[in-house]
Amino acid sequence: MNNHLDITIVNTMPFPSGAASVNRILSYSRGLVEIGNKVTVYSTAYGKDILEHEINGIRYKALRNVSKSRIKNTLSLVGALIRLIRILISKRTNVVILVSNNLLLIHPLYLVTKIKRIKFVQEKSEFPFVLNNKSVLGRFFAYVYVNTTYKLFDGLIIMTYKLEDYFKDKVRNNCTTIVVPMTVEPERFSIQVENNIGDYIAYCGDIGGNKDGVQNLITAFSYIAKDFPSLKLLLIGDSKDRSERMKLEDYIKEIGCPNVVFYGVVSRDKIPPLLCNAKILALARPSSLQSTGGFPTKLGEYLSTGNPAIVTKVGDIPLYLENNKHAFMVTPDDNYAFAENIKYIMNNYESALAVAKKGKNLVYETFNYRVQAKRIHGFLLELTKSN
Repeated sequence: MNNHLDITIVNTMPFPSGAASVNRILSYSRGLVEIGNKVTVYSTAYGKDILEHEINGIRYKALRNVSKSRIKNTLSLVGALIRLIRILISKRTNVVILVSNNLLLIHPLYLVTKIKRIKFVQEKSEFPFVLNNKSVLGRFFAYVYVNTTYKLFDGLIIMTYKLEDYFKDKVRNNCTTIVVPMTVEPERFSIQVENNIGDYIAYCGDIGGNKDGVQNLITAFSYIAKDFPSLKLLLIGDSKDRSERMKLEDYIKEIGCPNVVFYGVVSRDKIPPLLCNAKILALARPSSLQSTGGFPTKLGEYLSTGNPAIVTKVGDIPLYLENNKHAFMVTPDDNYAFAENIKYIMNNYESALAVAKKGKNLVYETFNYRVQAKRIHGFLLELTKSN
């Protein structure tokens, strides 16, 4: 019997360069391809063209082009959906994995997969966005959404155990689930590149909204900045909302914190050198619904470098990492404790590297894309065999 699968992934983000969810798709898809599966990613985001391309054996295609006309851009989303449905009807695929919360995609894909007898799976890396609705109407919509939508799926690929617990009574009885933590391609970060920046702490990701506690990180850095005058805080990334960066810039001026560098957005291939050359890698996620349910892919990338990492104890992170064994872990929202860990690492760097080495080993053993891809393959294979 052929155990290889034809897997279709539908995503709403630009591909292959995009947000953390795109890096996650890239990593586990690469693993699925390496063990003999066929993986094709279709993106409803804008692309330069609608031709099919390939990266690491993963076929991918944008389903719509950007236009100067706002009306055409709106209509192009409908066109992308129609194009996607035609593709699914005409091709032979075993599984459709949807990485989106959009009902305009969920319901049509549900109908197509039922007609074609294709298994329909959703990847969940955070709590449903509708839970953020606070109005009476918004809360009603959230209730209907979470109690009906997830019953459409045959399976869920879930990022954390906290999310699995949340979804267990939202899915139908025969829906199967698997918890897959963040996945990373560690070899991307086994490089040596000349450092032209000097000593710096690095953060990589969205700097807006304090989702990752960037303001907390700046505050913690300000407490020790005078003790290490040559040390910089490098913020790699930006915010979609320009005002969010301006708030951070104003805050930095207000507290008089030197050496904070807004490095901006860089391409995927520029991330590894920037992380590998950092003295310390930092993630100061605060307590929030998002941090409780999520598992940041960037943490796996941090650990893969073999450089000391400081991270807050949120979500499932403490289930996998031990403080002072794999990384330096801090209670969320405790900026003083975060600053003390920076100071400790800088003053005891050889000891900190010994911790970082064990963190890197953990990545290869647990978060390695090859390890998790085998688990996903087994999950999907069993799913396709079920009625």
